[in-house]
Amino acid sequence: MEKEKNDQSGNRKNEKYYRITVVVLGILVLLLAVLWITSRQNLKEMTIEREVAAALNKELYHELDSVLEEYHMVKLEYDSILVEQDSIIQANAKEIRELIARQADYYRIRRQLNQLREVTQSYVKEIDSLYTENRVLKAENVQMREEIQQVQRRTTELTHDKQVLESKVEEATTLRAYQIEVTPFRIRGRDREYETDRARRVEQIRVCFQVGENPITPAGEYNAYMRIAEPDGNILRVSDDLAYSFVHQEDTLQFSVREPFYYQNKVKNKCLTWQRIEEFEPGIYSISLFTDDFRLGETALELR
Repeated sequence: MEKEKNDQSGNRKNEKYYRITVVVLGILVLLLAVLWITSRQNLKEMTIEREVAAALNKELYHELDSVLEEYHMVKLEYDSILVEQDSIIQANAKEIRELIARQADYYRIRRQLNQLREVTQSYVKEIDSLYTENRVLKAENVQMREEIQQVQRRTTELTHDKQVLESKVEEATTLRAYQIEVTPFRIRGRDREYETDRARRVEQIRVCFQVGENPITPAGEYNAYMRIAEPDGNILRVSDDLAYSFVHQEDTLQFSVREPFYYQNKVKNKCLTWQRIEEFEPGIYSISLFTDDFRLGETALELR
């Protein structure tokens, strides 16, 4: 009997321990379930927060890129003007990127981003103003160039008119020789002159002409020059010395004969005579008449 009582008492203790164990396990399961649900909720909230943060960061990156893109579009056209400002803007943009990468305080990033936008917009407005002024200056420059071209064209026209007028005045004041007559002759006894065209007999060549009337040409003393060119082109002259040359229109020319005459704006008769130094050769002799300022005329003589 006593043994049965001991067995029953042991069974009751085991049953009590079992129930306690079941209760403890139930509580543990319940705690684990609560912890699992809480952890899952926290994980879900963290995931949502990360997604929100990523979306905000993406938005911040997008806004920063938008601000910089607008600024760079202006900077490409006016880079020389924005050298100093560009370094400031780039430094601020770099700092904002680092804050976004570190996931710093959203509102701090937003404040700096707004400040950067204000700075860039201020520079963009400044550049727009400069661009407008530059466009106005370009328009004024184009107008000025057109006015300068008009003035240049007018100056060219006036210069041409002046040259034409000077040419007409020069032409009007020019002296000309008319009725040029050439007489080759030989001298006989008592200085009698006999006209001949035989080269070996000719001793003198006389050229007579009239200087035409011109009321515009200044009156005064002039030098009359005669140049006789032999058939080979050589100028008949007394000497090669510079005393037997003259300057006409910046050219130094040799002369055969020189004699002064006084011109009074009326017809002037003049004769120039070349005395033979060496015997003439057959051929055509070209004769030119000059003054210091004018080419009076030309003629020719053929000797047999």
